[in-house]
Amino acid sequence: RTTATFDQPSFTWTAPEITGTYRIAVSVDGQERGDVSLIVADSQAVATGETELEDDEPEEPEDDTPATTAGLAAAFVTDVTVPDNTRFEKGESFTKTWRLRNSGSEDWPENTVLVYVRGEQMTSANSVEVGSVAVGAEVDISVEMTAPDRDGNFTGVWALAVGNTQISGGGVTVVIAAGEEQAAPAPAPGPVTPVAGGSFELGGHIRDYAFPYAELMHYSGMNWAKVQVHYGDDPSWLINAAHARGFKIQVSAIGGPGMVTQPGFEQDYANWVASLAAAGADAIEVWNEPNIDREWQIGHISPQAYTNLLCASYRAIKAANPGSAVISAAPAPTGYFGGCGPNGCDDQPWMEGLYNAGAANCMDYIGAHHNAGATAPSARSGHPTGSTHHSWYFLPQTELYYNIFRGQRQVFYTEMGYASQEGVPTFSDAFAWARGINNAQQAAWLAEAASLGANTGMVRCIIVWNIDFVRYEYDPQDGYAIIRPGGGCPACEALHNVLGSR
Repeated sequence: RTTATFDQPSFTWTAPEITGTYRIAVSVDGQERGDVSLIVADSQAVATGETELEDDEPEEPEDDTPATTAGLAAAFVTDVTVPDNTRFEKGESFTKTWRLRNSGSEDWPENTVLVYVRGEQMTSANSVEVGSVAVGAEVDISVEMTAPDRDGNFTGVWALAVGNTQISGGGVTVVIAAGEEQAAPAPAPGPVTPVAGGSFELGGHIRDYAFPYAELMHYSGMNWAKVQVHYGDDPSWLINAAHARGFKIQVSAIGGPGMVTQPGFEQDYANWVASLAAAGADAIEVWNEPNIDREWQIGHISPQAYTNLLCASYRAIKAANPGSAVISAAPAPTGYFGGCGPNGCDDQPWMEGLYNAGAANCMDYIGAHHNAGATAPSARSGHPTGSTHHSWYFLPQTELYYNIFRGQRQVFYTEMGYASQEGVPTFSDAFAWARGINNAQQAAWLAEAASLGANTGMVRCIIVWNIDFVRYEYDPQDGYAIIRPGGGCPACEALHNVLGSR
């Protein structure tokens, strides 16, 4: 790392001996202000002295590398073969195929290749030909590989390149396991730019935009309000309304699953969230639960594809308003899928996939949801379902997410709550596990979660789900509301006792 004053804006870098793609980033006062990726390749033999060409010796072909790659861009679509964490026998051969889309404004030229960058190579090939790909078209790129002849988890990083320049968004990974299962985590993808952690804060997800419960929220220690907006919305008036009532505002920016397959959707979405930042949003959650098909196009679910969107959004948001915090989309906490594939991904391998794809460099905080608890937040067992999966327990889930990112980012719960059956219509069978929770437990558990968040250092903010929603039965939003039927708020008192008024 090199530090310089503003009157010395130049930087000298010596290429290392090890080949690969290197990212040089510039930060000012802890905020990233730009980066460039450079490929270090093996040098070619250079003739010395003067040599005359024979008459029949062919002329050197013209270099068809474009003068600029500004119009070249790629987007990861899916793993056609070998989803992340596929297990092979040691020494077993396999074919890894990625599908990518030309998401730029120019065709990829004929000399486009996929090059090995770093990690476990698993093949003797340093590059494979890709060739010309028209704007908006998709291409499958395959590499013949062999699993290492040793037990472990292995990650290889590859990237699209033209000449010595990497195509934006063209990075892909192969993530496999070989031999016997290992407990060790996957190797880190590289250095992560530090982000200063902040003091713990609390907020609430509001339904009524007139803020009728603003005083109770402040009394509870809340200085954040959360809203969800959908692609194309202009919530500038709502951002101003929150600020006028003394709240920071966290905006969850929702896209539609159908957008995912549209050419250039990453930049279109990024331009939109940049407008939210420019309007004064204090924190922006980039998408919502992209690990499930309700939120991301089925057949295209991938931590790497989401990371492409996250990084495009991060750059756009910071350019529009460096003070807007970027939160990665909270995944749906689940173990339903039994792993991670294009049709759905459990939250643990999803988070591991984000980390391996370098997502930490494109976020300020790790987005998280927790709304299936039926025990005290510090519990590790005892849920009515009988399961000990982390998604049922607040502290184990928090520890898991925080540790996957090696403590380099704090967790930001954009949705966290407990459903109380007391005083509302009977919950649907899907929420039968919550029918035994009462208002006093809801209040005590929210207060304990706030205390854990404030004292562990792992949590930047908890947005309580929710303040005043009224939907009931099949989706019991009324059960989660801390403003109970009749207008009482036991949770407000419990939270005030932990945090005071803010």
